[in-house]
Amino acid sequence: MKKLGVVILAVMLSACSSLGGSKKDERSVKSEFFGGDIKVSYTMGGEFESIASSGTARVTSNAPDAAEKAYIVASLRARQQLVEFMKAELESEKFKQTVYKTLQEAEEELKVASSTMVKDTISSELQENIKQRTNAILRGTYVDSKEFDRGSSTVKVVVKSSTRDIEAAKSLSRLMGN
Repeated sequence: MKKLGVVILAVMLSACSSLGGSKKDERSVKSEFFGGDIKVSYTMGGEFESIASSGTARVTSNAPDAAEKAYIVASLRARQQLVEFMKAELESEKFKQTVYKTLQEAEEELKVASSTMVKDTISSELQENIKQRTNAILRGTYVDSKEFDRGSSTVKVVVKSSTRDIEAAKSLSRLMGN
């Protein structure tokens, strides 16, 4: 009964935190990596918001639990891809270039402009922001969506982690005394 109360309180806290507006009303932008399998969402000011990774797996038999096993394999692949992204891609110059390009495209769409130096600074800050939160991001991943394609007998799983989810998990952990 006590745990049920804690869970209800955590849900209420996360609902309240999502209703109180953000510090800045900045638009979100997304950069894609690994051919679109990794999507990083952040504000135009460079504040990290979320990261999502997708993985696929084939259903290899007609056994009753075959699809569930494929979902597990797909989610492990998505998480593995996230780890590889954090180890290699995040450290590379390509990360900064992709963020820079995305910011430039967003500015053109919004018809605003900032200097090259500002975009470089924002991409560097975002890179550092994600590096500092790597452990929390990886611990905070959860399955966001699952899809089954009967035609190709494949499943696709998207795992996600966001700052809001990480903060809700920390609050819940504190409430449970961990």
